[in-house]
Amino acid sequence: MADNIAFGFLSVGLPDDLTVFIVSGLPFMGLRSGVLISAFMGFGVLRTLLVCLAGSLASMPVALTLWRRLIYGMERRRGASHVIRRLKRAVILRNSYVREKVLFALFVLAALPLPFTGVWASSLAAAVLGLDTRLSLMAIAAGTFVCAVLMILLSWVFPALFW
Repeated sequence: MADNIAFGFLSVGLPDDLTVFIVSGLPFMGLRSGVLISAFMGFGVLRTLLVCLAGSLASMPVALTLWRRLIYGMERRRGASHVIRRLKRAVILRNSYVREKVLFALFVLAALPLPFTGVWASSLAAAVLGLDTRLSLMAIAAGTFVCAVLMILLSWVFPALFW
């Protein structure tokens, strides 16, 4: 799917770097797809790292703001507010151990190169839990860097896994 979107951007005439930048910031594809597309396009390791990280990190504040507004809207509705309040109470208020380790959990969620992880999923978790924006962005950015390094290593060392 990511390759079809990338080829669609390329057919419109977008440069390779901009295509990888955009794909790296999209939800459900993100940095992992950007790394694979850049490897397919013949980017070098440093160029891949810089372009994919820039695209993914550029989407981070947008994702966090979008999720926070969505959560705020859900909290104001009758049916959804109960679910959000219950989730916050269960995770944050009852368990001080989780409260202390939640930034590390955001880091791990952003760092794992698995489906439904990454910048958008970590931003959703930070928004639902009502975490501090600055600390959340730092944890997610560090996890995104680790994910980029892991994906570059995997796609260049073991290309048969992806092609």
